[in-house]
Amino acid sequence: MAAKTSEKKRLKRQTEKYAKWKKYYFITLITGLILIILEINLYRKTIIPLWIPLTVIFTIGVISFFINRTHYNLTNNTKGWFFPLLQNIISWGFISCYLFIAMNYYFAEEKQHQSIFEIKSKSSMPGSRGHRNARKPLVTIDYFGFEKELVFTNKDTKKVDKATQVKLVTKKGLLGFVILEHFETVGDHNW
Repeated sequence: MAAKTSEKKRLKRQTEKYAKWKKYYFITLITGLILIILEINLYRKTIIPLWIPLTVIFTIGVISFFINRTHYNLTNNTKGWFFPLLQNIISWGFISCYLFIAMNYYFAEEKQHQSIFEIKSKSSMPGSRGHRNARKPLVTIDYFGFEKELVFTNKDTKKVDKATQVKLVTKKGLLGFVILEHFETVGDHNW
């Protein structure tokens, strides 16, 4: 009888411990998802090749997967590699990518530079949810050999249609990646 009671207590403690870890994994997952949305906004304002943030996400995600896989499977009573890998990429990969881009963005130099670039191409992207018809104009420029897309607001559609150039105000980020402080269209009508 005493053995059954001690076994029940042990199982109860173990269940409580796993419940705390499940909350931890859930919180890091939600944190990663929120921060990747914020990171996308900073990415649009940073001139950086896409492969760099993706490398940060997958490198940190895979490293944390190897460290964490057994514990995750034990806690969530799962087997295999898919769910622990997904958990670690979304949580630790996304969190580390946000910190990488945010560090470059928020600790940038104060000195600003102005440049004018020819518009290579124009297109548009759908507006936000519920406003899909309010398309946002998009222009592509060649920023010293790097192709960068600039997204304008729907209100700027007529200006973008008439424009032939874009004026950029930039500054250098902490990690050396250029940050777009401000950009606006320039065309024959503005001269």
